[in-house]
Parts: sequence; C-alpha cells; structure tokens
Amino acid sequence: MLRANVHVPAFVATTGGHLVQMTLMVPFLEPDRHRDALWITHRTAQSESLLRDERRVVFVPPVEARDWLTVLRRTPEVLTALRRHHVDRVYSTGAALALTALPLAPLVGARPTFVESLARPAGPSVAGRVLSRLPWVDCFTQYPANADTHWSYRYSLLDSFRAAEDGADRVPKRIFVTLGTARPWQFRRLVDRILEIVPADCTIVWQTGCTETSDLDIDARAVMPDAEFQQEIDRADVVVSHAGVGTFLRCLEAGKVPVLVPRRLAHDEHIDDHQEQIAQVGSERGLALMREADALTFEDLVLAGNRRAGRVTQ
Repeated sequence: MLRANVHVPAFVATTGGHLVQMTLMVPFLEPDRHRDALWITHRTAQSESLLRDERRVVFVPPVEARDWLTVLRRTPEVLTALRRHHVDRVYSTGAALALTALPLAPLVGARPTFVESLARPAGPSVAGRVLSRLPWVDCFTQYPANADTHWSYRYSLLDSFRAAEDGADRVPKRIFVTLGTARPWQFRRLVDRILEIVPADCTIVWQTGCTETSDLDIDARAVMPDAEFQQEIDRADVVVSHAGVGTFLRCLEAGKVPVLVPRRLAHDEHIDDHQEQIAQVGSERGLALMREADALTFEDLVLAGNRRAGRVTQ
C-alpha cells in the first residue's frame, strides 16, 4: 500500500543503458527508500519488464537526444509527477530526460542529483555539461580522473567486477547478438560481419532494434522483453553487442565477458563515437573484448567465450 504524503525519492532515466545503470545504482543512492521510489522513464518492452515490480512508475513519451523543444514540452509533465508523489530527492543517469526533471526540481521541493553514464569516460555528455553548470544540481562522475570543481566521484559500477580466463577451451555454439534499440540508428555492418564469420552449425539469436534485416534469412527480433533478453544472455556461450552500457552491465551480472563493437558516426550508426569510449574502458579492465565491426573474427568470439566475469568480494 502506498502511503500518502510521505516523501519519496525519484529515479529518472531514458530507456536502454541509462535505465539499466539507474536500476543498479538505487541500492547505493537510496538504501532505505528505493523500494518506495517513483520511476520516470519511457514505455518500452525493456522498461515495462524491468520495472514490473515497482509500485510507482510514470511513463512519458520519448525525448530524443538534443531535442531541446521536446525537453521543454515534457518538463511540466515530469514536474507534476514529482509534486504529486511528494518527491524530495530526484536522481538521473540521463540522457535528455534528465533535463526535464533536474534543472527545475527545487521548484517542487526536490533536491536534484545527476550521475553521469559509464559511457562517458572522456568527459561529460551534453546533458552533463548543462547540468554541471547549475550550482543546485549535485553531479557525480563514475571516473576518478573526471572529478573537478563541478564533478564529484564516489564509486563506479565497473568497480564491482573482475574477469579472468576460466581454464576451459570451448568453441561457442550459441551466440547472442544484440544491436541496441535506440532509434533511428542501424548497425547493419555488424549483422553482415557476423553472418560472414560464424560457422553454419552455430545458433545465432538476434535482437536487431531498428536495423533492417528483412532481406536476410535470419530469425530477428526487434526488441525482447527484459526478462527474455537476460535469459538469452544467460544461455549464450558468447554475447556480441554494440558497445552499449546497458548490455555490457547485464553481461557482467551474468558472468559473461562480451565482445563490444562500437557503432560509428562515419557510418551513420550513432549520434557520435562515444561507444568507443566504454568499449575501450571495458577492454582495458579485461571485462570486454573491443573489436571494430569490419575486423571481427570468429576467434574473437572464442576468446571472449572462454573468459568469465565475477563480482568482487569485499
């Protein structure tokens, strides 16, 4: 039962990697109150599944990256939800949806906090740069090197994981390929490369998002519910993914070291080349294998499939 007029925290995040990071952070951000929190995000198969057990969820229409007009249009709706649910702390991992909630949160009695995505090791996102200039917004980075007068460092989600060879010598037979679901960007280069290098006796499970594959003889799913998505990660011998933070973290949670393939601006596969940054960080930590789409080999899949990730024991 929801308690009337009791102050609660709110968690605001765009779907995809931002929402996955938010769900993993809440026990640290609000250890005593996260079960009563308000969630604000977009309605997708992922968010409906991921938040199915939450008691307070408000779905708002999508806010695309750098769509400032839509940010302004969505702000009254988001602020109304914060006020109606008596929110006193509001947290966001981005992206553009953060700009509908955090700048004006004090007007409804809420203290705003922004945690920059793991996808930005080289510096803040556009949303982060805007929010860090507002003195009433607490801004946190997940990379110690980025801490300065505008940004504080407390912890990183990646610090919870380590990876190592598991001593086996297996050849993957079941491969899960996920291209991400952000529109309107396609990643056909990775699809074509996988079909070129993977032997015919391997089973490939596809989540292709908005990438066009109707001309191919493959059983592609555009989007899976979150529970099914996690099940496919668990069942796979190796996961090959666009370099999205959400999938990366879900693989680590399942003990898998994924092959991360960055989308590239030059091929009109994303808004910029930021996916290279998280893939490089994952590779440097030994938590992922970074490869370019055109250079990917089946031997890369074998290498990643014979590594295992685990949580660091305190």
